[in-house]
Parts: sequence; structure tokens; C-alpha cells
Amino acid sequence: MFTPARYVVLDDEASELATLIDALHILGAPCIGIRFDPLGLPEPALFQGLRILFSDLHLVKAQPAGVQHYNTLASLLDRCIPAQHGPYLLVLWTSHEHERAALTDRLEELLPAEKRPLAVLALDKTRFRIGNGWDAESLRQSIREQIASMPQLEALLSWERDVLAAANETLGLLGGLIPNEQRSIGTYPAALDHILSILATAAAGETNAPNDRKGAVNAALSPLLTDRILNRPQDPEGDALWERAVTFQPGPPLDAAQKARMNRMLHLAVPPGEAVSRSDWGAVIPLDGVRLADDAMRARFGVTAGHLREHEFKLKQTRRTEGQLVVVRGGAACDYAQGHSGPVSLLLGLLVPSGALSDKKRGNAIRTCDGEFELAGYDEPVSLLIHARFGTTIVAEELEHWPAAILRVRDELLATILVHAATHTMRPGTLHF
Repeated sequence: MFTPARYVVLDDEASELATLIDALHILGAPCIGIRFDPLGLPEPALFQGLRILFSDLHLVKAQPAGVQHYNTLASLLDRCIPAQHGPYLLVLWTSHEHERAALTDRLEELLPAEKRPLAVLALDKTRFRIGNGWDAESLRQSIREQIASMPQLEALLSWERDVLAAANETLGLLGGLIPNEQRSIGTYPAALDHILSILATAAAGETNAPNDRKGAVNAALSPLLTDRILNRPQDPEGDALWERAVTFQPGPPLDAAQKARMNRMLHLAVPPGEAVSRSDWGAVIPLDGVRLADDAMRARFGVTAGHLREHEFKLKQTRRTEGQLVVVRGGAACDYAQGHSGPVSLLLGLLVPSGALSDKKRGNAIRTCDGEFELAGYDEPVSLLIHARFGTTIVAEELEHWPAAILRVRDELLATILVHAATHTMRPGTLHF
């Protein structure tokens, strides 16, 4: 029920912690305070939504000044910052620039790239102290000025606020469907249950909706949320911010590895960061040893795996054993959403290092998906090839005994794959001279 705090305050002194939290709460900042204990580091779950971390530099007073303090903070960040976390700022309470610079260098040395702060800022506590409390407004203004010096970060934080606002508005629309006479403590839950049940049934059908109630409601509400995000009210100040943040200045072109990383983000859902199951629309399931045996391949596809690699997908002779034969869960979107009965449609594909593909022309039935992808286990960018002529079907119960899905193709790329397969099978065979 509680969303992760975007601001985290870290200190070893309870009195310092309490007064700063009070100041941030006055500003309306969703923050939590953590009293640092060297014998028990905080739970990583507390840092899930972190955008700004306020921390004292000297978290263990008994330590001598210098690198040991930097190591303590680096160890905490390494444990607590989630893998592939979004950008966050580290605000360090110090008036000494050399300490900020030294800590920055140490974090660069010790932390993996995905856990490093976007920037380390130094603020002098004495500037914001009033007696035993804090000047909250001065602190807010100082942080704003620091963030404004990085318009790209400011724009992303603005976008995050827009998403949260859009989610709140979507919930408001949902609540607006409850009749006034049912808006009481005793009747509201049942009325909301009725609305959610209707939406879930409309999205997934009477039979399928009870099997995945959250997914069915998501399918109904996601278009509303997306529309709210894309069509925010006019905001001249926000437009000016984005003009400062996205400048289209010329820069070096992306190298192959950067392109592959971006393509993966845009078009592939990869566990464990994203949930993927065999039954998902677009799930990519590897063919394992038993199913790759010659007899099994001939029974299902009419050819062996070796034939597919050499004569259909046309790998280089020196690299013809590389990559992985897979099937992609396809079928009609409405059949998937409604959970209609019948065999599951699968398209044969190949995940393979792009350098293993020969220059020979492949048949029209084969589509090499646009762009290459970065995937764990491969030393170079990977291509996904789909063969429209080698589709197969399987009942859902049998599919559950196949290997686990290794990734899922997102809807935009999956749509192009399905259009390719459908177009190929619909080619008219007319005679002409």
C-alpha cells in the first residue's frame, strides 16, 4: 500500500535525523529516516524508490577521518541500491569540497556503474540550521538550484511526477464510477469490487479473468493511464525545462554495444528484472536437448536443427553451432487476452550472435528483427530471426513442461513479427507471365 520513499535521510545521530526529517515533512517530501548502525545495515527495500539520499559523511564516529568513512558509505550503497536503479543524487553534509571530490572518486572506484549516484552534492549544514531546527525553505531552494544545474535529471524527475499524477487521476476516474448512493464506508468496497469485476471481465472474458485478475484489470486500466501520461495539461514551464534537457546537440554515434543495450530495453523483457512466463504473449522459449534431437525435430518441423541452421537461417560454416533455437509464443492478441481454448501458436526462431550470420540471402519466410540486442551469455550483440514457414502449435498443458521462457518480446516488436508471419502465409499463388 505504501509507495517507496523518494527521499532517504541517513545519519548515526537520532537528534540530527529527527530534525531534518521534520523539515522535509514540512516541505511535503515523501521521506524516511534511517539511523545508521554499523552492526546492522538497513534493508535494501527502503531504497527502492530513492531519488535523493541525504547522508552524513562520518557515519561511524570512531573511525579515523578519510578513506574508511568513504568505504563505509560505499559499502552501504553497494548493499542497498537496487540493481539497475534509476538516477539518484547523494547529498553530503560537508562544507569541504575536497571531501566531496574524494568520496566521489572512491565511489567511482568501488561501486558497480549501475549503483553509482548521478552526482554527489555538498551542502553545509550550518547554512540551514536555525537553533535546534532547520530552515526548510532555504534547504528546498538550495536543492532546487543544485538539481536545476542538471536539467536532464530535473526533466526525468518531472516525468516521474507526471506518471504518479496520471496514476492518481486514473484512480480518480475509477472511483468516479461508483454511484453516490454507494459511497459510504459500508457499501464502497463492494461497489468497487463490482466495477473492477466488470472491467476485468470485459478485458479478459468471463472464463479467463478469474485466472489472472490483476492482469485483467491492468489490461483495462493501462490505456487510460497511458493516455493520461501522454496528454498532460499544457505547462509552459515544463516545456521550457524539456527544451533545456533535450537539446539534440551533435555527439558521437552510438557504438554497437550501446545500440544493442537500447534495443534490449525497448523491445525485450528479460528476467529476473521483469516477470516472464511460458504462456505470455511474446514469450521466447528455448528448445532443449530432447526437443532438439533429430527425431523430435523431424516429427515437429520436418527437418533437423542442423538443416535449419545451415540451409534456412544460413549461419557461417565456422559458427553454425552457435546461438539458440527458440519458439516465440504468438497467436491472436484477442485470443490471448480472452484466454480462448485451443492450441497455443508458436513460431520458430533463432537467437544468435550477429557475427555468426553469413551474407547469403535468406528466404522471404525469414525475418531478421530490426536491431541487435544485448543479452547475458553472449559476447557480442545478438540477432533474433523468425521463420514464418516453421510454425507449430501445442496445447497449453504440454507447454508447461517445456523449458522456462528466457525473455519476452514486447508488444511493438511482436506485432511486426506476427504481421510478417501472417503476410507470408497469405501470399497468393497466382500464375502470371
